[in-house]
Amino acid sequence: MVNVFHRFTRRRAQSSGSNQVDRAETAGPNSAVSHPHGLQRTVSTSSGRCGRRYEDPWHRYLIIVSDTVQFDPHVIQRFQAEGFDVTYVPFTGCGDLDKDRKALENVIRLEEDELETGERFAIAAYHRPAYLLLSAHHQTISNTNPFPRLCALIAYYPLPSSDQYTYKRKENCEPPGCSDTSTIFEAGPKTTFLPIQVHMPGPKVQPCALWPWIHLSASEGDVTYKKWHRCHVYSYPGCTAGFAEKEIGDERFGEEDEDMDITYEDEVGSQLAWSRVLGCLKRSFGVGGHWAVVDIETVWEEYWDRICAEADERRFGDQRVVEKPVELLAASHAGEVGCPVGESAVTCLPTFAGASDISSLKSFFAQTFIPNGPEDQKIRLLTRTVGSDRIVDEIQFSCRHTAEIPWLLPGIAPTGRDIQVIVIVVASFCAGQITRQSLYWDQASVLVQAGMLDPGLLPRAVQPVPV
Repeated sequence: MVNVFHRFTRRRAQSSGSNQVDRAETAGPNSAVSHPHGLQRTVSTSSGRCGRRYEDPWHRYLIIVSDTVQFDPHVIQRFQAEGFDVTYVPFTGCGDLDKDRKALENVIRLEEDELETGERFAIAAYHRPAYLLLSAHHQTISNTNPFPRLCALIAYYPLPSSDQYTYKRKENCEPPGCSDTSTIFEAGPKTTFLPIQVHMPGPKVQPCALWPWIHLSASEGDVTYKKWHRCHVYSYPGCTAGFAEKEIGDERFGEEDEDMDITYEDEVGSQLAWSRVLGCLKRSFGVGGHWAVVDIETVWEEYWDRICAEADERRFGDQRVVEKPVELLAASHAGEVGCPVGESAVTCLPTFAGASDISSLKSFFAQTFIPNGPEDQKIRLLTRTVGSDRIVDEIQFSCRHTAEIPWLLPGIAPTGRDIQVIVIVVASFCAGQITRQSLYWDQASVLVQAGMLDPGLLPRAVQPVPV
């Protein structure tokens, strides 16, 4: 996570008749260059990362294993778009857990033998194969991992069979020794632990209630605490089996459920699990300058640069400026190879301003969003949190209300009052492209500052302090 406090202002200037972009940066620690349209943005040089794509000599192999002949292509494409070389391995087995576990281990070893020297791979397993692989890593015969080149194991809903989602309650169940996650990635120069993520639908339960072999007494030869892996179990209340797959086919649930819809909880759980999985895989393979996908903070900075840059050209009707920020949204790349998500949305929750398709997005950036409005607008970045596929910014927006602000105070005539508000911006990414933005702020505070709401109607603890 990255916290950013005072950022330099950067401007992009596009010379006439050329696509070459020149960047000029300020020189002071707290400087801010006035924008031609009046918009000022205070940023920092710490995010001036190189956003180029490189040819990586090392492949990042990901094996997806499930118990169906075909697998959801959307999930495969999404992994591929993030820079992984994906192979799908269907595995049904014969029904005997011990035989199936050994057979699946042999299948994975055959895939592992195909790797070149120095190459590693990760596994994302679903349903019964996930149970088998999780069991393989908790065998008490030895404390070594069954696959030497495996760098991460993702297990979705690992239970003995696809239709068994009932949990047996066990009392006095202590967490297994492998549940300590403190040394997964920073265990020391000579110690490397395999990260294992387990994603389960439903309420949180004790691990040994799901997998009896994950915790044994010392008298039974428990060596899980010696294992060179670390497990972390995530639960998703309200989610159903298969929540991490976009489409749930008839093959798993039967013909009577062929029209079954994914619930809202499934969608939320799927996105949360995806963020956790993507972060784990990137850390396991190692994120560096040669990662196949542009760093999301680089894309996010470029997006804000395009919003703030050359706004004076709008006064002369140059529509190319309107299209600049839209080019970084996933909706602009729909149908292209490597873009599994062909949709984008911007939503200002307090005012319901926003857009959700390419045509309305262009209109939104041209007529509604920043820098439309007063000429003295200022944007100051206060903090930033960067995740694997998400960025959360806390920004301070201020201006004098001398012109309508369509996204903040739509339909309200200029009042001439000073307005200052903290805005939380949550941005989601896929394959280096922005898919969704949500903006939140205290609209009651804005209305009070604009003289549209009686301060006495607010709770005493949040009434504005007289200046």
